[in-house]
Amino acid sequence: MDKQYLPYLAAILFAFLIIASGVAGAEGCTYTNVSVNDARNMIEEGNVFILDVRTPDEFNAVHIKGGVLIPVASLKNPPGEPILPYEDLLANRTDELPDDCNTKILIYCKTGTRSTSASKVVVDAGYSNVYNMNEGIKVWIDAGYPVVSSFVDELDCADDSTKTALNAKVNNILCHLQKGNDAKAIKKISTFSAFVNKTKAECRLNSTEADYLIHESTVHLKDLI
Repeated sequence: MDKQYLPYLAAILFAFLIIASGVAGAEGCTYTNVSVNDARNMIEEGNVFILDVRTPDEFNAVHIKGGVLIPVASLKNPPGEPILPYEDLLANRTDELPDDCNTKILIYCKTGTRSTSASKVVVDAGYSNVYNMNEGIKVWIDAGYPVVSSFVDELDCADDSTKTALNAKVNNILCHLQKGNDAKAIKKISTFSAFVNKTKAECRLNSTEADYLIHESTVHLKDLI
């Protein structure tokens, strides 16, 4: 072989090695399982995209503040919930994830099963900093970490202090549920309804929103018992 071609061959070989190592790195990307304690620390540090992959009803009842809902599957819906069409599921909605594939993405579901499946989907979509809260939101709540309710956060006329108080009462109900104190939880739900009526009487909620909140929260929180 003519020596004059050696530099060109060396350059081609070097480029091939660079490309090959990049492909291997992409194929080697995986997700990291984290505890609820680690997840809490990540959220407090900021700069993390929180992905909730449960169903809309589960999300609306309670979720981690800042969480974005993109369901991963519809086959394991709680009884009575509709089967979600494919176009509503994560596999068809990865374009709604952050543009930067290096963004930290924290994924959670109820117990860790669906979030594990979702983590694989997100990694396959090209994301390299994927964290699976594999103990689920049940353990998060059991640890006493806060959650919020969509039924509270979507209220138009409630101020921040009212929403904070309402969400605190939702957390109190969940605390009893996690400890198996169903009777106390039901009592707390009644107390929650009384508090909503009190805020309505104080003109911090209008009648329509108060009635909506009592109905939706009562129905969905009792479903958790």
